[in-house]
Amino acid sequence: MSWCWLAGFVCIILTSTQAQSSALWVDASWLRILHYQRTLSGSWQSSIASSQFFLNPQSVNDPEAEWNALKQGAEGPDAASIACRFPARVLIYQNISGVSWPSAPCADYLEWKKRLEFHSLSLVYSTAYAGNPASVLGHNMIKLNRFDPTLEEDPESGLSLLDYGIGFLAQHDPNDGPVTYVAQGLLGGYPGFFVLQPYYELVNTYAYAENRDLWELELRLNLAEREIFLAHVWELIHQASTPYYFTHVNCSTMLLELLESIRPSWNFRDRIHGLVLPQAVMQTVAEVVGRGHENFWPSQKRIFQKHWQHLRTEQQEKFFDWRASSNTVAVADDPLVLDTILHQINLEKSGQSADEQSGLRAQEDQILLARSRLPATALTLPDRSQARNNPLLAHGLHIFTLPGGRERQGSLTALRLRWGLHDLLDEPQGFDPYYHINFFDLSLWQRSGAEVDYRLEVVELMSLQPLERVDPAGSWAMTCGVHREDGGPRPHCRGGYGLAFEMKTDRTLFYFLPGMNLTITSSLAELRFGWYQVWTERWRQLLEIVPRRNLEAKAEWRWDWSWEQRWSFHRSWQLEMRLAREGEWQSLLGVGQFF
Repeated sequence: MSWCWLAGFVCIILTSTQAQSSALWVDASWLRILHYQRTLSGSWQSSIASSQFFLNPQSVNDPEAEWNALKQGAEGPDAASIACRFPARVLIYQNISGVSWPSAPCADYLEWKKRLEFHSLSLVYSTAYAGNPASVLGHNMIKLNRFDPTLEEDPESGLSLLDYGIGFLAQHDPNDGPVTYVAQGLLGGYPGFFVLQPYYELVNTYAYAENRDLWELELRLNLAEREIFLAHVWELIHQASTPYYFTHVNCSTMLLELLESIRPSWNFRDRIHGLVLPQAVMQTVAEVVGRGHENFWPSQKRIFQKHWQHLRTEQQEKFFDWRASSNTVAVADDPLVLDTILHQINLEKSGQSADEQSGLRAQEDQILLARSRLPATALTLPDRSQARNNPLLAHGLHIFTLPGGRERQGSLTALRLRWGLHDLLDEPQGFDPYYHINFFDLSLWQRSGAEVDYRLEVVELMSLQPLERVDPAGSWAMTCGVHREDGGPRPHCRGGYGLAFEMKTDRTLFYFLPGMNLTITSSLAELRFGWYQVWTERWRQLLEIVPRRNLEAKAEWRWDWSWEQRWSFHRSWQLEMRLAREGEWQSLLGVGQFF
C-alpha cells in the first residue's frame, strides 16, 4: 500500500511540474520577444517569417514549440551558441522560468553592446515625402539617445548626430518602376529587415536629402529594460526578416512590436486597428507612455527658408546675382548671404548623386573660403515652435460625416467615411501647410425617390507648392477611384499640373491646375482654379471654379464650381457647409467626427 501512495505522490508532482512548465510559454514577455500576434482564427502567428529567427523551424506559429526548443537547448552542447545568437530570448527565459542559463562569453555581442550604451529611447516621426510612394504618409524610426535629450535639443550642438537609429525597411530592386514598386509593397513582394545605423546618416537621408522634418518623443527605460532592448536588437538585425507590406507590416508596426518586447503592458498593436500609419503610432505611444521630452530636427529646406526670410531686399538681390553669375566677390563681405548660399547649395546637392555634385562642391569651396574670413552670426536653427507639423497635435486620422441638404430635384441625405488622412479644409495643426492626402474616401448619398449613389476615392493627392522666385516649383493633383454611373460601377481618374501663388504665409493660396478628368464613358478637359483661405485657426474655406469641356462630343465649356467652409469647434468635431453647381445646384450642411 505504501508503494501505491508513493507512486501516486510522484505522479502528482510530475504532472504539476509539467503543467507549470507548459504554461510558462503563454507569458506576455515570451510572446512579445518572439513577435507573436493572435490571428483571426485565434491561433498564434509571429510577424517574423525568417526561419533563422527560431530554434525550431515550426515555431513561427507555435510559441510553445519554441519554448521547448530553447529549454532543450539550455541542457545541450549548443547552450553557449544559443545564448550568443538570442541573448534577449535567453534573458526572458531565465526571468520567466527562474532557471539559470549556462554562462557564455559572447565577445562579439558584448563588444557591440558596449558601443551602444544609451540613456533613453526616442520614437522618431519623419514627415511625409512625396518622392517615394512608401513615404507619402511619413516614416517611423527609433533613436538610441546616448546622451540626455535635453542636452541634444539644440541640433547645432551635434550631440544627437552621435546617436544611433533603428528602422525597419523594405529591400527593393532600385530598377523597379513606380507601378511595380507600389504593387510589390502592397502585396508583400519585398523582404523587410531591421537596420541599425548612425543617426547622422538618417538625418542626412531624411532631413537633408528628402527635406523632411524629424520629430522625436523620448521614452525612458530602466536598466533591465535597456538590457533587454539591446539584446533583442542584436537578434533582429542578425536573424530577422519578413515580407514588407505598406499597410500593416511596415516601418511602424514592427517598431511598435520592438517597443512592446521591452514592456508588454504597453500593448500598442492592439490599440491601432486597420492600416497602421506613422502619425497614429506617435499619438498612440504618447497616449500610453505620456508625452516625454520632445526634440525637433528641421529639414534642410526649412533651414534655408529661415535664413532667406532674414535677408533684406538688397541682400536677396545679392543672392540672385550670385546664382546667376556664381560671382563670389559680390557677396564675400556679407555673412548672412554667404550662409544662405551655403544652405541653397546643400538643397541642390540633395537632389544629385555624388558624381553630379562636382560643380556645386567647387562653388561650395569658394563660399566656405569667403565665409571663413568673416565673424560668426547669431542666427539659430528653426525650433519646433516654428513648425506646425507636430504629429502629436494632429486630429484623428479617420472621419465620419453626416451631411444633408437640398438640390433642384428635392432633398438630399448623405454619409461620408474617410479612412485617412487629411485634406485642405481639415484642422491644419499637426500637418504641413497645404497638405492634402486622402485614401479610401467613401461617399453615399440618396436623392428623393432615387437609388443610393456612391463614390469611392481610393487615393486623392494634392501637392500645392507656392511659386517663389527663390524656389520655383509646380503644383499638381491626382485622384483615382470608382463611382456609380448608369446603374453600375465606373472607374475614374483626374489629374492636373499647374502653379500656386501664396498671398499670405500659410493662410491664403490661389492655384491653377489645368488637366483631365477621365472615365470609361467620357474624357473631360478642365481648368481648375482654387482659392484656399484660413480665416482663423478654426475656420477655413475653399472656393473652386472648374470649367470643363467634353473632348469627344466637342461640347461647349461647362462652368462648375464649389464653395466649402469648415469650422472646428473641437479637436474631434467639425461643422461643414458646401454650396456647389456641378451640372445642377446643391447645398449641404453636416457635422463630422474624427476618430
